[in-house]
Amino acid sequence: MRNSSQFFRRWFLAVATLVALVAVAFGTVTPAGASPRGWATVGQSSSESVRSFGVEARVNDDGSIDVTETIVYDFGSRQAHGIERYVTTSGVWTGEPPEGEKDGDYIRRTPISDVDVESTSGAPDQYEVFDEEDFNTLIRVGDPDRTVSGEQTYVVTYRLGGVINVFEGHDELYYNVTGNGWNVSIADVSLTVAFPGEPNRVACYAGRFESRLNCESITIDGDAAVATQRRLAPNEGLTVVVAVPKGVLGDPLGSAVFERKRTIGDSFATDAPHLAVTGLALAGGVGGVAMLGYRKGRDRHFLGDQIDYVFGEEGHDEAPRKLFAKQHHTVEFVPPGDIRPGHLGTLWDEEAHHLDVSAMIVDLAVRGYLRIDEIAPESKGFLGFGGDSGDYQLVLLKPVHSPELLPAEQLLLESLFAGDKDAVLLSGLKTKFADKLKLVQSRLYDDVVEAGWFPTRPDKVRESYVGLGVLVLVLGGLLTWLAARYTSWALPALVVPLVGIVLIATAKYFPHRTAKGSAMLSRVRGFKELFDAGESERMAYAEQHNVFAQYLPYAIVFGATERWAKTFQDLGLTPQQMGLGVWYTSPYAYDPIRFAWAMNSFTTHSTGSLAAAAPSAASSGSGGWSGGSGFSGGFSGGGFGGGGGGSW
Repeated sequence: MRNSSQFFRRWFLAVATLVALVAVAFGTVTPAGASPRGWATVGQSSSESVRSFGVEARVNDDGSIDVTETIVYDFGSRQAHGIERYVTTSGVWTGEPPEGEKDGDYIRRTPISDVDVESTSGAPDQYEVFDEEDFNTLIRVGDPDRTVSGEQTYVVTYRLGGVINVFEGHDELYYNVTGNGWNVSIADVSLTVAFPGEPNRVACYAGRFESRLNCESITIDGDAAVATQRRLAPNEGLTVVVAVPKGVLGDPLGSAVFERKRTIGDSFATDAPHLAVTGLALAGGVGGVAMLGYRKGRDRHFLGDQIDYVFGEEGHDEAPRKLFAKQHHTVEFVPPGDIRPGHLGTLWDEEAHHLDVSAMIVDLAVRGYLRIDEIAPESKGFLGFGGDSGDYQLVLLKPVHSPELLPAEQLLLESLFAGDKDAVLLSGLKTKFADKLKLVQSRLYDDVVEAGWFPTRPDKVRESYVGLGVLVLVLGGLLTWLAARYTSWALPALVVPLVGIVLIATAKYFPHRTAKGSAMLSRVRGFKELFDAGESERMAYAEQHNVFAQYLPYAIVFGATERWAKTFQDLGLTPQQMGLGVWYTSPYAYDPIRFAWAMNSFTTHSTGSLAAAAPSAASSGSGGWSGGSGFSGGFSGGGFGGGGGGSW
């Protein structure tokens, strides 16, 4: 592996270059011919340099090139393991599509092979070859257990395929000899590249990436082109362009490799077979989730007539409720089974909401365990706007460890009046009560299971199916990515993560009540009719039994606070007759409708205050292999080959 300092420099410089950042973000590659900056090690001494860079190359009949590089590297006094040589072997092809191929974006590869390294100065010449993610190949030379210094000579040989561009009147080698990625200076560069026949045109460029300055010298010598360049500064390189007549190379594209980049259409094919499989997969996946919900999420009920359904006992025959079966219920005028509001709300919709806990507070007040004092706002603002919202004080009236309390109720009182307090402001609970609220909700779930209304805590059932859905979503996403990358079947594969999403969205339907829970729910439905009945019916019962305060917490759970208060508005009862004054005080004159508004306000305040959580602490250039002629648009760093190097 590369040493850490070199890796950091490459990473830092890549991030500093916006184009490289975008390329990494979208999975693209560093274009071939671009300057691979930052490749050399950060720890390189300024005294290091390449004394000479000599290249002997031969272009073969199939458009490949055999390269021998003789690199004299001066490490100075630095103790290094050896050198690294990067060779660009792929790039985005921006020219015309290959002959006979359909339109699209292509990657052109110049595959490297037959790599060998020798040191004529006696330096360690063992080497490793790595395919880099940025479409470059790294040849690392040296021994990790040995170091060298001073001048050392390395002879690196390799073959690159597909380095010839084909034009109507000639074939052309557009070749980056040194690469522009050396972070040390190069004192002298020489190139001799031979062809099967005599070249007829040459050009060369030297300097930094995209420089169009001519090199010092390039000539034609028989069947070869010879170029020289002295004094290349760091990140400067030499690029040559050599043309040969048609026919000199028998098969100039024989070793060329073009890979069409996959498109959305390639991955998500929409022909009849793919759509058919997608439809079947979608039907099977969604149908499977529906079947799972049908089997797991249906409430159980006692078998028999309506009396058995509502009043059956454990041990009675039971079965899952049929879809769209009639909902049986009784007429109830009192809370069935003395069920408390928080537990009723949890049984009603299988969730322990914040509203259920707020109703529990009101219920505890009505039963004499605490008092709710409404506090008028200090500032009413202008015309009712911009003032304070007021507050509520909870005052403890009875011990929190009363034997009549259910576990969830006792836990709620302990949490509200923690630290032996006997009074708390509702606003003072903000950011402090969220964790305790979760404990109260958890206790409600435990209570309804212990009551025999659910076989398992509904929240745990939901969480398990959400977890399963997330797992299916993640695995399905991975499957879709693999299918899109390598096949045309990404559309059917996309069904899998969609099934995961459906499973997450429908997880709330998977908890189910026991037959005992369904029986209690039937009675609760009957009790709810008291709050939904006609005005005269409510008034008649309310006048006879004076249950305004006692049933108010249930009205809160059912969302019927205002309707319930309106029932008592015309009865002319005093606050004391309605059970007020002891458990609730207000600085305002009594009015049932205003009291209903105050109860809604208290519920809103308490829900927000109890649930509020504490705040959290807060390489490269541009371009690619265009396929254009190096004579008309050439520059230093363009063409095939290239790369760079340094020490390690």
